[in-house]
Amino acid sequence: MSADIINLSSLFNVDTILFILIGTFAGIVIGALPGLTATMAVSLMVSLTYGMEARNALAILIALYLGGIYGGSRSAILLNVPGTPSSAATALEGFPLTQRGEGSKTGIVATTFSAFGALVGLVFLACATNAIARFALKFGSWEYFWLAMFGILISGNIAGAKPYKGFIAGLMGLFFSTVGMDPLHGALRFTFHSTNLLAGINLVPAMIGLFGLAEVFCSIADPDSHLIQGAEKKESFHDLIREVKESFVMLKQNFRLFLTSSVIGTLIGALPGVGPDIASWVSYDSAKRSSKKKELFGHGSYEGVIASETANNAATSGVFIPLLTLGIPGCSVSAIILGAIQLHGYRPGPTFFFESPDFVYFVCGALLIVNVVMWFEGIALTPVIARVLKANTGVIMSIVVVFTVVGSYAINVRAFDIKVMVAFGFLGYFLRKLNIPSAPMALGIILGSMADTNFRRGVLSGKYSFLPFFTRPISAILVTCLVLVLVWPLIRKMREKGKG
Repeated sequence: MSADIINLSSLFNVDTILFILIGTFAGIVIGALPGLTATMAVSLMVSLTYGMEARNALAILIALYLGGIYGGSRSAILLNVPGTPSSAATALEGFPLTQRGEGSKTGIVATTFSAFGALVGLVFLACATNAIARFALKFGSWEYFWLAMFGILISGNIAGAKPYKGFIAGLMGLFFSTVGMDPLHGALRFTFHSTNLLAGINLVPAMIGLFGLAEVFCSIADPDSHLIQGAEKKESFHDLIREVKESFVMLKQNFRLFLTSSVIGTLIGALPGVGPDIASWVSYDSAKRSSKKKELFGHGSYEGVIASETANNAATSGVFIPLLTLGIPGCSVSAIILGAIQLHGYRPGPTFFFESPDFVYFVCGALLIVNVVMWFEGIALTPVIARVLKANTGVIMSIVVVFTVVGSYAINVRAFDIKVMVAFGFLGYFLRKLNIPSAPMALGIILGSMADTNFRRGVLSGKYSFLPFFTRPISAILVTCLVLVLVWPLIRKMREKGKG
């Protein structure tokens, strides 16, 4: 297939726009359903794009991806059940806001910041791709290990007044991530002779259990915990317009936070193997540390929603940086998209910008249009989705149970994942009874394999020397930042005592 069909003007064909509209809508719906992730949607769609024109195939895959990442925020905000792993941080602040009767407003705020965050990532993609890609290449196993360790510190910060509970949950997550076959040497770890555990514990069923099924158990044990103030209020068109205006006012008021979260999301998205999941947590932690209203975090903070949703959507643009410039996928979804691109006869890599500039411009244009469409569709769907609040809690939770079972099974089409989901559901419920947050455990599972693999790979690459973990320039910077993050709260407390 010739490259002349891949140009910016081809974006405005009726069929391409139609594919974007359908793909974005489908992505939002799939992302909002627990377990039905953007990865699943894109992977199922790839085989269907073989006979399509390259522009249409790429457009619908991008639309599914961006729509899926954004859609996860909907169930996270309304039900405290993250639709995707990248929206787990959003649930921490989004659901308390929903309980205060601000679910519709929170959804619109998430929509606006998601769209604009992705646009900032797009600007980076268009203007600073080569520089960011060169920087990403400097990251080795040593640097990726320290990034994972930074996530453990985030676990402590998520826990609020009692950081040790966050560390406990994070370390439990790290332990669960070690289950399965060792990726470097093939040794079996904690499999208990079960073939189902050879590949480890799948993140999605674990998260569905920790957040989704645990939420059902909490609702059964304490029905009053899911009462929502103002659920009987009917949202009018004027209310919708007013909330849209308020979201733009928030964008102006929180522009510094928005810009910081966008940069964090783009940079982390550009790192191969990291992606939107980690970007949302790092941004959330950064927002909490810098906020003047720390006491609101965990109880309904718009800053937390803004940071999480801005970063994970900015990361969706960021993942295309290593994909196009290096031919290296930044996450599982981009790996699938890379396969689709190669399927249509293109070979992304260092010379790709010179060989197929039209293709790069098409990707940038598609990302722009998808984000605009996503904003309009997200706003239009808000009144429809907000009606969930008017449904009986028992009915809602029954539907959640169905989706948790279907979502867990659909990942690998095996009943074992349902058992994993149920086990983590009970675990999540008991953790809540002990006032131990579930989010750090999910983060530990996400970061565990990254920390484990890169630590041992770094040791082997350094000929069993630990010095590169501290002497490499970027590693030294990361270690310094880690120490400062640990020490700074102590210094601040000492200063406060001195003033007192």
